[in-house]
Amino acid sequence: MHTKAAPSFALLQDRRTLPLIEAYFELHHLKQLYRQGWLRVGIPRETCESVAEHSFFVALLCLFLADSYFPEADASKLVRMALLHDVGEARAGDITPHDGVSREEKQRREREAVERIFSELPRGADYLALWEEYEQGASFEARLVRQVDRLEMGLQATVYEHQGAGDLSQFFASVHKVLETPELQALLAELETLRPAR
Repeated sequence: MHTKAAPSFALLQDRRTLPLIEAYFELHHLKQLYRQGWLRVGIPRETCESVAEHSFFVALLCLFLADSYFPEADASKLVRMALLHDVGEARAGDITPHDGVSREEKQRREREAVERIFSELPRGADYLALWEEYEQGASFEARLVRQVDRLEMGLQATVYEHQGAGDLSQFFASVHKVLETPELQALLAELETLRPAR
């Protein structure tokens, strides 16, 4: 797994501290963890986004989309879910379909990480329940965050294409597969018009 630095939780060297501080050091690794799929297609490390950057933009998009297109959605829930959806990667890593890890094993690793990270936080059970809701697609908000997660990847792919990364159509194909709502499909269609000529 390619990272900018070693996991930040190692800096605590098995010292016990307040649960919030421990959680911060665990989650800080998301700032160091490259999105592995971009590296696989040749995006240089100096411009490759981290998992934390991705999660932040998914949360922003969820907020803006709720306000603009989905007033029936619980915007607070969308943003909270978006912020939590990749938390397990702090320990499990950014496992991609090309890593040879089964979907079940990926989910097991991420669940174990999420349980550990949330275990001592005062509302840890609530965070875990929200993360599970996302994983299971058990609500409108969970399914919307899953779609926005992919839409953000398409937006990032467009940026990389404009920066000279070449044809990243494989990422757009992945986005097309999960977008269910006409609103997000229309956004993707508009985004496609902004891609550089191939």
